[in-house]
Amino acid sequence: MCYQLVELYSACRCLYYQHAVDRCAAYGRPNHYVEQRTIYVGYACSLHAGDAAQYSSTHGAYCSGHSTYR
Repeated sequence: MCYQLVELYSACRCLYYQHAVDRCAAYGRPNHYVEQRTIYVGYACSLHAGDAAQYSSTHGAYCSGHSTYR
């Protein structure tokens, strides 16, 4: 099974870093898919840092909007 690690900011879910595919022997064959694994890093990107802090303080939760990657 091939894997690809994707790192997203935990508050805004914007892309932090997308790693290369960790390939297995079946890579590139028909009906073989790459499974993405997501880990959350930091809090919010520089674009959403103010929005996430404001949302968190007023709603008591993480910002779930403003996503550029899912």
